[in-house]
Amino acid sequence: MNIVPATLKLHHSAEEVASNLPALMLKAEKAVASILQGEHTQKKSGQGEKFWQFRDYVPGDRPQDIDWRQSGKTDHIYIRQKEWQTTQSAIFWCNKTASMDFSSDEKYPSKAETAKILTLGMALLMTRAGEQVGIFGGSRTGRTEATLHRMGETLCSTENNFEELPDPYACTLPRHCSLVQIGDFLSPPDYIENAFKKLSAHTDNGLVIQVLDPAELELPYSGRFIFEDTTTKVQEQVNHVDSIRESYKQRIKEHISAIQNICRDRQWEYHLHATDHDVSDTLMKVWESISNHSASQSIGTSP
Repeated sequence: MNIVPATLKLHHSAEEVASNLPALMLKAEKAVASILQGEHTQKKSGQGEKFWQFRDYVPGDRPQDIDWRQSGKTDHIYIRQKEWQTTQSAIFWCNKTASMDFSSDEKYPSKAETAKILTLGMALLMTRAGEQVGIFGGSRTGRTEATLHRMGETLCSTENNFEELPDPYACTLPRHCSLVQIGDFLSPPDYIENAFKKLSAHTDNGLVIQVLDPAELELPYSGRFIFEDTTTKVQEQVNHVDSIRESYKQRIKEHISAIQNICRDRQWEYHLHATDHDVSDTLMKVWESISNHSASQSIGTSP
């Protein structure tokens, strides 16, 4: 009796994903266009590039990239890495809980849409740099259009997701991967710190982009207002919002600072994006920052 409704629901979900994906991909491509065309574009690896660093050989590396001269000096096998060349994989986690659907004004995109564009935008940049990308919990990584399409399908899926943070035990992360987490991160700092601590044990690098609506930063409301938890639907009425604005702004400031410190303790990148700002500007700042960080990670010099 339940087979037909379930099938129809699945078909409807697939159609919704198919209809939303092209627009999402277009927005992501538009957001990164200026970066790819500008001076910050990462070049594809090839002959004539400047030497960047040596790193340890890992399974999957090309034999022709081994520097036998440097390797002969030690007991290790080293890869001669060119400037901007990356061989790690980047795993993306994007918050899809109900809290991300919030937008305080129709002129602002929701946190959910913004996070999806940031996720695909970063994935596009990383694939253009030759890096493998994939979705947290997924079975495959890659750098092709098909990989990005699969990521987009997952992001557009209407399947319910109640995870406020990635579950450290949900999947086995690839060796030497970078973990990119994009969401509102409004959970208690202790909860966030515990999750990040477990995740950092399995990643080389971390990037956290916190996406918040301007109303969550400024509490611009006045008079009597009813607030509702998007997950529990619990409501709370505040008779004079103006009277709590300053204390609220101090609390959200302290919350953001706590997340920044948690990331700093793990040497993870942290960036804040407000949905009333251009996604392209945030992507540019993030890309510049991680590129500069990568360049500073050199562990050797040309022999």
